[in-house]
This record gives sequence, C-alpha cells and structure tokens, in this order.
Amino acid sequence: MRIVKYFYEEPMPLEALTPDRDPAARGQRGPTLPLDDLLQAPAYYRGYLAGTDQAAGRVGLTTVEPPEAYLPALLAVGGPGDWVQLAEGTIDRLPIGQVRATLQAPDATQVLLAGAAAVPEGALQTVGTTPRREAIPALKQVLAGCRVAFFPEPAHDGFDWSLYATQPLREPLVDALAQHPVKGVRRFVLPYQRARSEQKFYFESWQLDAAPLPDYIQEV
Repeated sequence: MRIVKYFYEEPMPLEALTPDRDPAARGQRGPTLPLDDLLQAPAYYRGYLAGTDQAAGRVGLTTVEPPEAYLPALLAVGGPGDWVQLAEGTIDRLPIGQVRATLQAPDATQVLLAGAAAVPEGALQTVGTTPRREAIPALKQVLAGCRVAFFPEPAHDGFDWSLYATQPLREPLVDALAQHPVKGVRRFVLPYQRARSEQKFYFESWQLDAAPLPDYIQEV
C-alpha cells in the first residue's frame, strides 16, 4: 500500500511558524506573539504533503509511485503563470516539463515558486538559505509576489513538500486528489494541529486498520 498525506493549517499567522525540520515542529512549541498581535496579523496558509510506500519500506512523498498520486495536486495549487526556482543560489524560470520533473525529484532545489510575478531576488535568496523561522520577513515578501511557495523537505527516503500561500490551499489540493484517483494509493487529509506528534504524523503505520479512523482524518 502507498500512502499520500496532506497536513494543512488554514489560516495560520506566520509569526507562529516552526520549521518543519525542527524536531519541535510536531511537538509542543506554541506562538511567541501576544494574542492581540496574532489576531491582527495577516492570514497565511500552510500545507505539508508527505508519502509512504509501505510495501517497499520507503518514507517520502517522492518515493510514491506513480507520481500521478500527488503530482496533479501540486500542479493544481500552483496554477497557471510563471514558475521560478532557486537552486544552489541560482534563480531560473522553469518550463512546465521541468516543473513536473522538479516536483518529483527536487535534488538541489531550495525553493520553487508558482505564479511568480514580481518576487524580490534578495528576499528569495534569504528564504532559500536561512532557517525558516529566521526568514519570516523575507518569506512574507516572497509570498506577496507569488501564488505558492514550495519547499522540498528531506524525508527518510526522497522528499516531502511544504507549501505556503496567501490564499487557501486545502480545497483546490483536495479537489485535485479526488479527481485523480490512483489504484493502490490511499490519500488522506488532516489538520496539522492534530498531528503534532511523531505517532500521529505516521498514523498509517499503526492506525489504518482502525475501524473507523479518527474523525479528523479524511480519506480522499
């Protein structure tokens, strides 16, 4: 069985962001701003697309075959317009064929932007080379000039993808998953706040045979 999981946080204040690769990202760390400031902060939207090939014992979205299990969903939220990549410090515009290849094998990619209109190069370089929490001001500048920012996240095998945007991501991504069923692949959607422990993040390892699954886990 191959599993694709989408974790969402909608909306979220970027000031409360914890980097995905920080061990506390699915732990107990909370927002650091006063409540009034959090309530007045602009809304941002965050997603994390992960995957597991249980039969092969491989963990990472890009290990899931075929890529149609997740690729149409990433392309759907990216939408039309220019795609821009930062890789090894170099910024390039990518044709859609190269975008598809990059989403399946990020390799040296640091950041991939969809619908990039006028993204400040300095801010993009900062976002690509600085720990996420420390790059929040630059990330806000980048998000103001693109539709979605994609960050490859190293997994045990291959990569997962983090997504950030100024518009909701969950609905278009779930719609795209529903429109592209793949035999032998199960896809699930759940709120990030309900999966903040390693056990819950990897629920497919122990909970798939539960009857029924917890109500916060939606199968697409």
